[in-house]
Amino acid sequence: MTKETVKHLSLVVAVVALASAFAMAQAAESQAPVARSLTGTVTCEGRITHHYTCQRNQTQQTCTLACVEQGAKFALMVGDKAYLLEGNSRDLEVFAGGKATVTGVAMNDRIEVQTASNVKHNMPGESSSLPSSMGANMSNAQNAR
Repeated sequence: MTKETVKHLSLVVAVVALASAFAMAQAAESQAPVARSLTGTVTCEGRITHHYTCQRNQTQQTCTLACVEQGAKFALMVGDKAYLLEGNSRDLEVFAGGKATVTGVAMNDRIEVQTASNVKHNMPGESSSLPSSMGANMSNAQNAR
């Protein structure tokens, strides 16, 4: 092999390596979690799984907060789907037992909460929900509310 051929091969290998690195970086970036907003009722996992029952004198908020104080996680009920909520408990405490729009990064049936806010009505064409493949199917969850 001549020196010229070796130089050309080295250049080709370097270009292929750079292209591969760029392609992998693009693929990783496209799979990065994206924050989404979801609107529902802020409750707790204890009520969803029927491991916690509200007392007659408790409001929905005090019931949810009492459940969380006993170690349960906050949860968001959207129809018959439940999402466990992690992080930002200060915002969640404000909306405990009531409706809220939660924004965060979804991972299966969990949402890493960035913010919780009053329910907003979307303009036509805007999305306020996560993909339907996310979230646990909780057909009996209606009884827990």
